[in-house]
Amino acid sequence: IKAKRKRASPSQLLVLNRVFQSTCFPSTELRIELGKQLGMSPRTVQIWFQNKRQSMRSQTRYYHEH
Repeated sequence: IKAKRKRASPSQLLVLNRVFQSTCFPSTELRIELGKQLGMSPRTVQIWFQNKRQSMRSQTRYYHEH
């Protein structure tokens, strides 16, 4: 049975979004560090960044088309 997916808490989002503003592609070291700091696995951090980059991409695409 898979564990239920947990959404990032507001405090986690604050940190993740702040890091995202300085880099869209965090290094492995940074992901591990963020994971420790936020109580998430580095893999979860990696996926958050992938999803965030994708949502940024679709937002900009939307603005260019409309």
